[in-house]
Amino acid sequence: MPDDAAPPRPTPRYRNVLRHAEDQASRHGHHRLGVEHLLLGILDDGESVATGVLAKYVDLPELRKAVERVLASEGYNRPAQAEPDGGGRSASTPVTLVRGDERQQAVIHWAWQGRSGPSDLYRAQLDWSGEPIDVGAGDMFDALVRIREQLEPQGWFVAVQGSRLDAFPSAMQREMAGGLNVYVMRVGEPIRLGDAVETFAEADPGLLATVAAQHQHAAKWQRSVQGGVGSPR
Repeated sequence: MPDDAAPPRPTPRYRNVLRHAEDQASRHGHHRLGVEHLLLGILDDGESVATGVLAKYVDLPELRKAVERVLASEGYNRPAQAEPDGGGRSASTPVTLVRGDERQQAVIHWAWQGRSGPSDLYRAQLDWSGEPIDVGAGDMFDALVRIREQLEPQGWFVAVQGSRLDAFPSAMQREMAGGLNVYVMRVGEPIRLGDAVETFAEADPGLLATVAAQHQHAAKWQRSVQGGVGSPR
């Protein structure tokens, strides 16, 4: 195709889906469109090729309920606070650190600092009993990973859902929601919207794993479903 070729024109159905998605974002008080809003936009637009494909794999009313739960979750709706310079979003999240029978309370402060080249840039800092740990990352799941990598040599684990052995984000969760949600993955089973949990929600210490073990489990899960739709990467 020539470089100066005109881009495809949006179809009326595409425009309708986008309008429905914008309505959903407005209804939930969100200021940008995510894949969840677009999925509801497809469902709101009525019967189509897309809904026909979805209906082969999931119950559409149950799918709608699952998406609504994600949009209503604390992780998705974490309040956006203006930075002093008028920059991006920020928040502080209390977490529990675990080392054997030891427990200590800590706080992860994070902020979205805009885009650096093609990628979003997040900064996060863990305030705990040791020296503060400051990291930069392309999404908040990756920021959590980098914090965990600095804690692991000292035997500490962050007791949140994003540190579970069987949890990992999909590419869409990273790109559209900043890694603030992850999927719980069961080997041999495809992921479903109802498997989404908040990355920084509290987790049972017995479910935690090292970063290396978590990545190995994600790779094992992906092989077990042969790289199906929605595979984390």
